[in-house]
Amino acid sequence: MTPIIRRELRDHLQGLQFVTLLFFSVVLFSANGIIFAEKFRQGNAAYSQLRAGSWTDTRVTNAVRTPNPLLFLAEGGDLNRPTQYLLFSKGEFFAQAPQPRDYKLPDIPKLDWAFIIKTIFSLYVILLGYGAIGGEREKGTLALVLSNPVGRARLLSGKYLAILAAALIPLAAGCLLSLGFLAVALPQIVTFGLASRVLALLALSAAYLSLFAFLSLLASAAIRRSSLALLGLLAAWILFAVLIPDTSGILAEKFARVPSDYQTSKNVGPLIQREVWDRINGLQARIDKGELRSEEAIRAEADKAYDAGQEKLRFFEKSYRDSTAERARLVRSLARLSPVALFQFAAEDIAASGPHREEGFGEDIRSFSRIFDAYVLKKTGKLVGQSNWMFSSSVKLGGKTIDVHSPEPEAYQGDMSDFPKFVEHAPRLGDGLKNALGDIAGLLLWNIVLAFLAFAVFLRADVR
Repeated sequence: MTPIIRRELRDHLQGLQFVTLLFFSVVLFSANGIIFAEKFRQGNAAYSQLRAGSWTDTRVTNAVRTPNPLLFLAEGGDLNRPTQYLLFSKGEFFAQAPQPRDYKLPDIPKLDWAFIIKTIFSLYVILLGYGAIGGEREKGTLALVLSNPVGRARLLSGKYLAILAAALIPLAAGCLLSLGFLAVALPQIVTFGLASRVLALLALSAAYLSLFAFLSLLASAAIRRSSLALLGLLAAWILFAVLIPDTSGILAEKFARVPSDYQTSKNVGPLIQREVWDRINGLQARIDKGELRSEEAIRAEADKAYDAGQEKLRFFEKSYRDSTAERARLVRSLARLSPVALFQFAAEDIAASGPHREEGFGEDIRSFSRIFDAYVLKKTGKLVGQSNWMFSSSVKLGGKTIDVHSPEPEAYQGDMSDFPKFVEHAPRLGDGLKNALGDIAGLLLWNIVLAFLAFAVFLRADVR
């Protein structure tokens, strides 16, 4: 098999396609290193500034997201996510500068390694493989090669390995170039942990490109005209890279039971009326009946009404967030029909970016909120929950107007040198690989199925 691999690989490396890919690999990976080094510097400067200005306040504090130095591998939408959240008592937190949510694969993706590999290199593998069988059959050289003591399985295996090697060589060169730029600009991020994640992503990339090699060999063996094989492969690539991810978003919006922003706004009005204003308006009737005879009693009852209303509103907000998160998970589940999405999601887990990183950050905030609540309770003796809404009204007692409003948390004025600080846990590669296990298994399954079909078709193909 070695002579076959050498011959095929030499032909690939001497071709114009390889030179073109090598050029684009150098340009794109160099740009990747330069762009993401600058992005990380900016993010790190903003993080340091926000951390220096962290709030020591029993009414509200902040949680700042740690900049991820691995976004050059797979950005996963992290650059568009909020960097700071405001945390209130009873576990309520909001993004200080929320960004529009995009549940599909990015419409305008960042120039990370995952994007370069899943688009440029997969197309290159298709261009190498579409004529591997059909092209030689059209020229009449395939029958001549098989007239020698070379088995069909051995010949196809040699072609497969040569295609994969011809793709991995410029990929390795580009990755080393990107790492070189990053090492010069950000030497602090070059660690053993980074090396292990890079190796994991390269192994994932090999599995991803492998399935396109098998797919192109299958099309080349099954379709006699290499031009038609190329057309079919390009159609399959468009289906995997564009149509399935975009369609998954449309289908999820159709089947997921998530109210629109307009419908959500409409639902809030009746909820506020029922849970807040009806109870507050009932205070005046109770005053008129003589049930509430002092200002203290009125304020205590108003606080109970406002607290109950705030609790309902917080539950409503949580239900809406849970529904949108479920829709996002449905989108990704549907997109997993495409190997491109499987590779993208697994790359995000290896790079500690994407939805799993966001979920982990949310868990860190919820864990910290319990510490914050305990601290507030120790310092002020009470916890006051809040929502996105604050309310105020007035009632009359014996001709006197009494203003009642939503309870507000108390600002502790004593020593707060022991104020707890939010710390985001450092994601581990093992956790990322565990999250990516299903996507990696999907890529391997694609490889097994396409390899079986490619060998089965070629072993029965007419080589004349």
